[in-house]
Amino acid sequence: MIKILKKNAVFVKYTSKTIGVILLLSFFFVNAQVDTGVEKMLDLSKKQFNEHQYVSSLNTADKALQLSKKKSYSRGITLANIFIAKALSETGIYKNALEYLENAEKEPFFSEYINAQVESYRLRGRIYANLEMKELALKEFYKQLKFSALIEDPVNQKRSKLWAHQNIAETFSHNNRRDSVWKHLIIQKQILKSFPKNNSGEIYYDLSTTYSSIGKEYLYRRDIIKARKYIDSAMVVLTENNSPYLHQTLEAYGDLEDAAGNKKAAVDYYRKALQNTVKIQNKSAEKFANKKLADFFIKNKLEEKEVNHYLQRYQKLNDSLNLENSRATELIVNSFLKKKDTQFQKEKADYAKGIVLVLILVAGLVAFLFWQNRKKRERLLQIKNVLNEKEHLVENLIQEGNSNKFNELIMLGKRNDPQFIIVFKELYPDFISKLKAADPGIKTSELIFCAMIYLNFSTKDISEYCHVTIRAVQIRKNRLRKKHHIASDKDLSGWMRSL
Repeated sequence: MIKILKKNAVFVKYTSKTIGVILLLSFFFVNAQVDTGVEKMLDLSKKQFNEHQYVSSLNTADKALQLSKKKSYSRGITLANIFIAKALSETGIYKNALEYLENAEKEPFFSEYINAQVESYRLRGRIYANLEMKELALKEFYKQLKFSALIEDPVNQKRSKLWAHQNIAETFSHNNRRDSVWKHLIIQKQILKSFPKNNSGEIYYDLSTTYSSIGKEYLYRRDIIKARKYIDSAMVVLTENNSPYLHQTLEAYGDLEDAAGNKKAAVDYYRKALQNTVKIQNKSAEKFANKKLADFFIKNKLEEKEVNHYLQRYQKLNDSLNLENSRATELIVNSFLKKKDTQFQKEKADYAKGIVLVLILVAGLVAFLFWQNRKKRERLLQIKNVLNEKEHLVENLIQEGNSNKFNELIMLGKRNDPQFIIVFKELYPDFISKLKAADPGIKTSELIFCAMIYLNFSTKDISEYCHVTIRAVQIRKNRLRKKHHIASDKDLSGWMRSL
């Protein structure tokens, strides 16, 4: 009997161990499945982002985020927040992008994973640069550069440093700090040369971009021979790797020929660049290629028919892209509202379940209902605040677009650019219509003059921007007063605004 009991005890002992091992393995298996599911979603979101499907990328990353939160998967939460921030920043929703970056930075995984930290610095820098906060952008890019040195994989470390120097050079270029641009271009060149030969296929586009940028810098320095050398090198790299993306290098050739005085050759290259943008279906690049040709024809006083053709194509593409961007922004804003609504509906359902449970288990029905009602009002107020915030966000985006357009108009006026009157007509169509109604035979030069007065440019400003004497401007103003019977004590700018 004792032997039987001992055998049973041993059996129970090993059976308990077996069950414990099985339960432990089951736990790890379930968590491994969750991790795998999140990682697949993150890979898909990354792929969608690279294909410019920003709304899809955002939605996929959000699913990964919700699943990661359920299982407290810090890596998934960190990367999903960063992916959402990337998608939002590409469509100009910078405020929310920064909020998601902050959420990523709170995770334990973020402080352990240097790649996530470096990407956060890079994204913040890009957002600040787009918001015209150049000094703040540079600080973030320098952090990106500093912490890239801590990335363990040597190839990824070099690539991260390369991108940091590219961002810094681009920011300095916008500030016209040419010496600083040159310094970081040379560093890019040195980094690219240090890549192993078996990685050349992965970095060829970065290499061609750097060569092309160095060539353009030599053009700024009027060293055409060295400029041609680097632009040729850029084209060789692209050709050897069968790259279809040739438009930037072709445009650089156009700039080169223009600097050398070969106008016909320059036009040929600009047209080839335009054809390439059409071939690769890059609408944004196609827009700027048309603008480049239009500006070139205007600058060199070539065929007006061609100027009109390229300007019309530019305007059409610009309007189309603006519409697409606004639709993408609208989709993302709506997506946020839907998520908030879904979350609210889920919480309402949870509250209802709680009420039923409390009714069964707790006697204090009246007190609970009062508390529940108060919470619901607070939640409704919160949702209302969120909706108001989103409405303000859309309004701010629209105002930001108009502000950028007005700043562009002022700069065009200061340069006496032919496009000044085109942009002015877009911003103030009613004034142009009324002015033409008052003077049907008005000339374009007179429209430009009236537009400058409408914008409150002083006599001295108009004289400086149009390269005429102050006396000439005063004479034109007197003629304008006489034509429209405007009293000498009446402010011209005020009269025009009252039309």
